Amino acid sequence: MNIRNKDRQNETEKLDEREWQAQEQALRDERLGIATSGVDAPDANYRTIARALREPPADALPQDFAQRVARMAATRAAPADARLELTLLNLLGIVLAGSGMVVLAMYGREAFAGVDARIVQWGAALAACVALSWSFDWMRRRFGRDDDLHHA
Repeated sequence: MNIRNKDRQNETEKLDEREWQAQEQALRDERLGIATSGVDAPDANYRTIARALREPPADALPQDFAQRVARMAATRAAPADARLELTLLNLLGIVLAGSGMVVLAMYGREAFAGVDARIVQWGAALAACVALSWSFDWMRRRFGRDDDLHHA
């Protein structure tokens, strides 16, 4: 750190300390009810803030405020009925798979003519792994084994 930056840091620390002392003095004066001798703008501002913090807010919260907020949060967090979206998503998946099979039946021979056999084998292995993983998840959900995960 060069000398100029060090001087700036020291000056900033002194300024922060003076500000802190002015705020604390205004808070003490306001608590003790000491009138200001000279009207210093920062001191007056600090005293206004101290006075506002000392007084209770004009409108108090209702007694059941927390219960109302909790009830409102619970109703907003309730899951929406997503049967239509799930049905449409399944239908879209079926249409996509069907169209893929049609395209594969029509152009499959030409499409796979230039593809190396190893790529097809790795793709089939990847597809088998994904299908196996999804089927285990589907069976777990279907036969109600979700509780096993929550007790671990």
